[in-house]
Amino acid sequence: MSAVDRQGAMAAHHQFGLVDARYYEPLSRRTLTPEYREALERLLPDAWTLHHADVWLQARMVAGASRRTSPPPIQGFKIHVSSAPAHALRLFDLLVPVCVENDVEFKAAADPMILGVINSKTQERGFSGKFMTIYPPDEDVFVELIETLYQRTVDEAVEGPYILSDRRYRDSKVLFYRYGGFRALRRLNIDGTQSMFLISPDGEYVADERLPYVRLPHWVRDPFDEAPPEQPMAGSVDGSEGTLLKGRYLVDGVLTFSNAGGVYRATDSATQEPVVVKEARRLTNCRMAEGRTFDSVDVLCHEYDVLRRLEGLEFVPRPLELFQEWEHTFLVEERLEGITFHDFWAREDVILAPYIRREGRVAPFISRFKEVAGHLIRMVEEVHARGVVLGDMSPNNILIDAETLRMWFIDFESAVHADGGEARSAYGTRWGTPGFLHPDRFSRDRLLPCDDWYALAMVLYSTVVPATALFGLNPAAQSRFLDELMALGVPTQVGSLVSSLTAGRIEEAKTVLADWEEG
Repeated sequence: MSAVDRQGAMAAHHQFGLVDARYYEPLSRRTLTPEYREALERLLPDAWTLHHADVWLQARMVAGASRRTSPPPIQGFKIHVSSAPAHALRLFDLLVPVCVENDVEFKAAADPMILGVINSKTQERGFSGKFMTIYPPDEDVFVELIETLYQRTVDEAVEGPYILSDRRYRDSKVLFYRYGGFRALRRLNIDGTQSMFLISPDGEYVADERLPYVRLPHWVRDPFDEAPPEQPMAGSVDGSEGTLLKGRYLVDGVLTFSNAGGVYRATDSATQEPVVVKEARRLTNCRMAEGRTFDSVDVLCHEYDVLRRLEGLEFVPRPLELFQEWEHTFLVEERLEGITFHDFWAREDVILAPYIRREGRVAPFISRFKEVAGHLIRMVEEVHARGVVLGDMSPNNILIDAETLRMWFIDFESAVHADGGEARSAYGTRWGTPGFLHPDRFSRDRLLPCDDWYALAMVLYSTVVPATALFGLNPAAQSRFLDELMALGVPTQVGSLVSSLTAGRIEEAKTVLADWEEG
């Protein structure tokens, strides 16, 4: 699975696991909190109704109440409003009366949690950022209405994330627009999925794609073409290869995309050294703490701070620069050559579980296991000696050289240190990889070294059988799986090492390894 595919899988897991921790459920089944409904009901007159549909509250006029005589269109230019969590209610106050006055229907995110998902890191980039969608009945109304909304908001302290699928209206921080369907025209695909379509003037069905960049249907002209709005920078457009950042870092490929920003391969043109560039988009992946909004930019700046604290450790990428270009923030760090820990242990010549009954399979696996376990314990100890707790250690956040078994930690978004503040410490307890989180983690307001040791135990466990995500559903499976594998030839020291690390008994774990080596 590629990094981009894995990101898509993570997005699906995140969204469909929010309603129930045990079963995948659509967000539409979640019980809503009342904040947004109460605000809209206060602003809508009696001739309007409010319906909960999927993850939206749809505001519509009752039959016969509209002064417009033409039937509602099936497609056209629609206005999207983005919002940071703190500004949503104020935007309702500013915009809803204008929509009511002009008989223009709209929908809005159903509650603050839904808005958080819409702006989250794992949201699909083409769908993200759309707090409200407003449906002007024709292009003339669209042009007039978006200007009116602009005048209502331009001097207000409101803002939201850039909507990648849209064009920004003038210099607005909240108003965007795109041409698309007002009512879903769907076709069933051969694989059982459904696609949405527009209808061209000659009756042709054209895919209505939500892309992470602007694409108008071939028959549509942008009414504001005479003054094109500024376009997003690197990471906001698929295929950003060839982009030169800060006049120095030449992007030559994509490692992964997320709604919070991309991660790119690049070359430092000043030194010709290969680098990695991580991008953060403002007001994505937001959370409220200490009376302010923390977003992806805060996380990236924090990661830069952590990397500087760990600078000099040979298993941590060297931070090179943190800078802002256009509205995005970028972190440049040393590029490491290796594959993810997950991918290494899944290689056919390395993987154990499916082939454990084959003669001669266990011995080479255990040889690698012992060496890797010893290195990882020393690496975690050195990180802790710098006053840092990693917070999110998983097989995807460790790189390994397949030949030498040298390893590096990467991705320090969840790492914390003593000077990080209470909000940062609390954030660290909430963000991590399922299957690698200490069972007590969510009951605390800060990360502790035992969180890393538990994660390391699960990382080592996953080399034997990658089933750690199941343990939240059935904790007894943790020992049961190991017992079965030890009965098939896995040395008992594997179980002893995992148990010691899980319990935070580090000296005991090191003794298990030392005695094992001597034996």
